[in-house]
Amino acid sequence: MYKRLGSLLITSTIFLHLHAQSGPEALLARARRTVDTLCSPAMAGRGYQQAGHETAARYLAERFAALGLEPAGAGGFFQPFPLRTHVILDASLRFGAADLPPGEAWIAHGASGTGDFRGKVADAGYGLAPGASRLQGRIALFRAGWPPELANDPGARTRYQDLSSVPQRIEALLAQQPAAVIVVQEKLTAAYARQAYPVPVLEVLADRLPARLSRAQGHVRAADSTLRSQNVLALLPGQTDTVIAITAHYDHLGAYSGAVFAGANDNASGIAMLLALAEHFAGQRPRCGLLFIAFGGEEAGLAGSQFYVEQQPLIPLSRIRFLLNLDLMGNGDQGIMAVGGIEHGGALAQLSALNDRLQAVPSVRARKNAPNSDHFFFLQRGVPGLFIYTLGGPPHYHDVHDRPEVLPLSRFAELHALFSALIETLAY
Repeated sequence: MYKRLGSLLITSTIFLHLHAQSGPEALLARARRTVDTLCSPAMAGRGYQQAGHETAARYLAERFAALGLEPAGAGGFFQPFPLRTHVILDASLRFGAADLPPGEAWIAHGASGTGDFRGKVADAGYGLAPGASRLQGRIALFRAGWPPELANDPGARTRYQDLSSVPQRIEALLAQQPAAVIVVQEKLTAAYARQAYPVPVLEVLADRLPARLSRAQGHVRAADSTLRSQNVLALLPGQTDTVIAITAHYDHLGAYSGAVFAGANDNASGIAMLLALAEHFAGQRPRCGLLFIAFGGEEAGLAGSQFYVEQQPLIPLSRIRFLLNLDLMGNGDQGIMAVGGIEHGGALAQLSALNDRLQAVPSVRARKNAPNSDHFFFLQRGVPGLFIYTLGGPPHYHDVHDRPEVLPLSRFAELHALFSALIETLAY
């Protein structure tokens, strides 16, 4: 069913883009159609539970083909790579008679084990005294963060340094052999994991926690999955064999039990910008070629970009003159952050100068290279580049609220002009 719906969406969306008009309003309308398509039910959160990543990859390949770009994959537009991750397939949680909505009130922890649980809740406070409660066979519940009396006490942070993080507290509680663990959070932030805990682990919003916590029940179905995902690559040939790489990841966190992690800002917005730039330059003949890469596996530990850099650099890294990686393009009202800008001051200066001229965003900030998106392995291997993300919201991140209807795209046209100008400066 997903493949059939995906094909209909792909065909209709490409028709709309091929008949697009020009101008900022039309650019924004096309970007919103891209985001809507990537966040549609057929994409299933672009995750690894219902093969939404495959539907999204086919859509991107057909968009590249419709623009007349050349396939740059290992055979066609795709670069397959193996992906090993732990996925949540199904889950439930109930406190007494209170049946809480998945995604909105609770999620399964990305590293949750598989199992059913039913029984008494043992409130372990903040999990800072894991041996103080009788937890064996019970459902251990603790709060993330710090108790108010310790929140501003540096000495307490030192005393509890072995229990400073949620994973450390979970591990300490697991030593008491509970039937399940529930973490009370101020915000739900989903993620994939590489390894699993031995019992179900769930996270619940503090303001959705029932007053009575005597009993709970639920289940988690999870699996360690080894599958094949893919990067999607397209080339606009240049007059030389060097390229400017424009990249963004298309995968997200999938869906389970009615909770859909659509990923509008992260990173349908970045893919919308990548495709808008591909459309802008399509049909031109720059001095440097333009290599467009939509990476898979970013949410599963930067797997797709690491595979490209370390296993199969289809265009060698020595030929990549510059890399521009795009993520979280949903706002920009407070400016943009250029990761790698500290190391690559020349590119940062160019970007800042262009922004001063175009007045695209209020500020251009910079930080060192970090493993927070697909630029990391390229820059680590000496490829010059910047990873750009916008500042100013929306606040939704790795949750079910990151949907198209709350995505402002408030500086999308201005950022498109800024990135186009930077690429022209580098490629012509």
